[in-house]
Amino acid sequence: MRLKVIVTALLLAGLAGAPASAQTFDLGLEAGANFSSLIGKDLSSFGNATASRMGFVGGGFLSLNFSPSFAIRPEVLYEQKGAAISGTSTSTELDYLEVPVLLKIGLGTPVFNPNILIGPSFDWSTLAKDANGTPINSSDVGLVGGLEIDVDKFLLSGRYELGLDNVTQKSNVQNGTFTFLIGYSFI
Repeated sequence: MRLKVIVTALLLAGLAGAPASAQTFDLGLEAGANFSSLIGKDLSSFGNATASRMGFVGGGFLSLNFSPSFAIRPEVLYEQKGAAISGTSTSTELDYLEVPVLLKIGLGTPVFNPNILIGPSFDWSTLAKDANGTPINSSDVGLVGGLEIDVDKFLLSGRYELGLDNVTQKSNVQNGTFTFLIGYSFI
């Protein structure tokens, strides 16, 4: 827990000084879908929760552009995660308010710009419903990696997030999530 607080404080301190040196910035909205599943060695404690759960993802981003090929992009997203339980209509629902802080590294081409996204993600639970009644942790930290294509003011991205914290305090089970987003930068 102490490591989370230290990492969060360092990132916020770095972001506080970033706008002063950034050349330009983009502000926009993004939405899409994700396919989330639970992974880990204690997965059997969740019964048959092995199928992916499809969920909604949506929110906004601020891209601090230091050059045409490098930016830091914090986002605020609402993201539905969890897993479906095979053979039933129930699921483990884990919805989060998520704050990824991503490095965006690209070619810097003006109209069509492919990019790599990488960075940490900080998640706070907004809904935790487990079909087995297992108590769910209220936060998560993850690593995000993915690709994005910017076409003028539109973006299309695909990424994977690996949860680093256990979903519950009593099992070694984490979130694993593929996310696909479409966005628009209006500034």
